Amino acid sequence: MSSVINLNAQNEISVDTTSFCYLNGITQQAQAIYEYRITNNSSEDYLTWVSLAPINNKSDIELVHEYFKSRKGDFNFIEMMYENLLDKRPISIGFSFVKNITVGKTFSYFIDKADAKFYKERIVILKKKDVEQYLRMQIDEKYFFKSSCIYLIGKNSSNIDSSVTGRQSTQQEK
Repeated sequence: MSSVINLNAQNEISVDTTSFCYLNGITQQAQAIYEYRITNNSSEDYLTWVSLAPINNKSDIELVHEYFKSRKGDFNFIEMMYENLLDKRPISIGFSFVKNITVGKTFSYFIDKADAKFYKERIVILKKKDVEQYLRMQIDEKYFFKSSCIYLIGKNSSNIDSSVTGRQSTQQEK
């Protein structure tokens, strides 16, 4: 099953949805997974992240401001970058996860069917140059998620290997 969904994506980006099911022999439960595959068909880089709140009809500026400049606890995302607070920390969905989808590349979100609606309302895709123009700064490559996919796990899934963070760890961190 493949279809195009309407995330907050601009014209030169295609988002294909594929679903697959399997039986987990260990838990004896059927698993249904959606893959949202984002393909950058443009001549510019795009950024994607997962917003804490549904994106609804927010403007691009509102989405950028909310994610990068709004305080989440003691700091906002930009302050955490300037203060080097993210250098040895795992990425955090809703707080510090940003993926740069370069020209001609793809990125996939894998989401459990039970959580698909929740996450679909929060995935943002914007031109990198527009985000950086609004922020008046270039985002250092070290803050971008490196893998070509991420698995978004629901609220009830707490069995996560803490060594899988999306950033390369150093010996000191282990």
